[in-house]
Amino acid sequence: METVTLRVEGMSCGGCEQRIAAVLGRVEGVREVSADHTTGRVGVRVGPELADPSVLTDRVEAAGFAVTGQADRQ
Repeated sequence: METVTLRVEGMSCGGCEQRIAAVLGRVEGVREVSADHTTGRVGVRVGPELADPSVLTDRVEAAGFAVTGQADRQ
């Protein structure tokens, strides 16, 4: 398993964190989501079936938030 970290703009509260966690939690291959509106970071633990992390960026942006920079994979 690996972790993908996204920098997200537009999160202003715990409700935003929950919304992002719910949206990303429905993506195949996502195991765990940790969003923090104070730092603007979202950590996503993913399994090998998630071949392309751009799917995560697309889903976050479709939910009304902006992803800045590229996803960091570790």
